[in-house]
Amino acid sequence: MRVQRAFIAEQRAELVDSIVMLVEEEERTDSLNRVVVDSLLQNGWPEGLSEQSNQTIWLIIDHGDVEYQERYLPLIEQQAMRGIISLADYATLSDRVNVRRQRPQRFGTQTGYKQRDGEVFTFVYPIEDVDALDSLRLSVGLDSMHIYLRQVSKTLGTPIEIDPGLTWEEIESFGE
Repeated sequence: MRVQRAFIAEQRAELVDSIVMLVEEEERTDSLNRVVVDSLLQNGWPEGLSEQSNQTIWLIIDHGDVEYQERYLPLIEQQAMRGIISLADYATLSDRVNVRRQRPQRFGTQTGYKQRDGEVFTFVYPIEDVDALDSLRLSVGLDSMHIYLRQVSKTLGTPIEIDPGLTWEEIESFGE
């Protein structure tokens, strides 16, 4: 996050090298972790795992490519309904899959940033039902959208907005 914030703020070339190296290392680690998770989940979710183990499995799935995430999303949903995985984690993964498939997200957990008019623009990816958003977020244990946007803005050091009319075509056109 520190490197990402610095890149957003300054966009220095040497930061790109750091980001590339971090991403390569993360991809190697994630690949090895997915092999372990696949073997653990081949017969369903193991019973009696610690909270940390359950969370670690979710994180490994969350870091996978969209096909990997989709494969395990029903199992994550099932475990969230059982209280093994948090509903907020299920909501995050569900939104992530939807965004990666260019479908509207339900819970507003996914943000992005692009260049627009020479400035870094942080945005919330399209949302299924903006009017129901806070109610849905609260139902899965997430903060209100107002609080979440304030946290994201502080973390990234850029302003963020939610635009109910934002389309995938507009997002793709940012930075052109």
